[in-house]
Amino acid sequence: MPDTITIVVPWFGPDTAGGAETQARQLAVAIHALGEPIEVWASNGRDSFSAPDPYYATGPDVVDGVAVRRFPITPPRPAPHHPYVPPAVLRRGLPAGWPAFPDHELRLLASLASSDELLEAVAAERNQRRFIFVPYPFPTSFWGTLLAGERGYLLPCLHDEPYARYTTYRWMFHHTRRALANSPAERTLALRLYNLPPERVVMAGEGIDLTPRGDGAVFRQRHGLVGPVLRYAGRRDAAKNFPLLLMYLREYWARRGTSLKLVLTGRDTVEIPPPLGAIVLDLGDVSLQERHDAYAAADVFIQPSIHESFSIVLMESWLQGVPALVNAHCDVTREAVEASGGGLSFDGFREFAAALDILLADRSLRRELGERGRAWVLEHCRWEDVARRTVAALRDG
Repeated sequence: MPDTITIVVPWFGPDTAGGAETQARQLAVAIHALGEPIEVWASNGRDSFSAPDPYYATGPDVVDGVAVRRFPITPPRPAPHHPYVPPAVLRRGLPAGWPAFPDHELRLLASLASSDELLEAVAAERNQRRFIFVPYPFPTSFWGTLLAGERGYLLPCLHDEPYARYTTYRWMFHHTRRALANSPAERTLALRLYNLPPERVVMAGEGIDLTPRGDGAVFRQRHGLVGPVLRYAGRRDAAKNFPLLLMYLREYWARRGTSLKLVLTGRDTVEIPPPLGAIVLDLGDVSLQERHDAYAAADVFIQPSIHESFSIVLMESWLQGVPALVNAHCDVTREAVEASGGGLSFDGFREFAAALDILLADRSLRRELGERGRAWVLEHCRWEDVARRTVAALRDG
């Protein structure tokens, strides 16, 4: 009987938000649908947007038909986050070169939620399982990789960010059996940052749910929307370049005087500058159907982030046939736009404004680009295909 594939993620459940967490959930379901033995291990916390306290019941559970085991959460160490080594690691032995790891990198690991009991289970059951650790920055992945040894695989959701260059994470990428990339650009980044052999980073890809159908007309009527509608979804913070989007939009509105509306959805709270109140509709955390209705109602979906390994929200917008405008400095989304023909990219405000001018002026062009994006998603984002590639990477590597 093949080893049980075990996805290890900091948080997991129906109320858990986050791109990596959503990916872990849908990947688990897809692997289960193939008939492969699959289980998910996580802490009993909720997600990175919540306090590091118990939320789900500790112990066994079933989510979407997949077996889940939740372990007590180990909260972050108190500030100033003195370096911390879990007991399971102390018994196994520290990584070679541990004294050379910079102190601020070890303090970062101590500042993040983990689960010592989960790591104990990894050490105890490593011979019966193959582990996929998601995402890369968390202690469950760093220490889990050490404890799992040759049975540990990394689904990093890697971004081109300062943390990715840390010595600790370089060590982790070199000591995992294989890394699974969500996109060609993410694979290229991992190979470049860590100087890994090509076979050590596999392009498994990522999928999305291809069944949702949004009703844009109903959404517009429900919210009284007339004229051009722009769409943004996801975290509303600096890491996703959301302040840049607001700045560009305010300048565009001031120069063009176009009657438009930016529709936002996302769990985290955000303060919209009063001058933009007339053109921003923030719906907050909405139902899945409302989210897809909002996509379908949009004339253009805007993704300003440069820190992506895949971009679920971009794919969801394409699924509803909406053209995209993405940041040219994000290799992942720019390459997706170029490969699909599903939109345009911008480098600076002038290109942002020019691209919006082109898209908002030509309905037939918007329809053509949106249809190209939708066709690309339907071809490349099937979870069954992603699950098969993932399983093959674990069984063959």
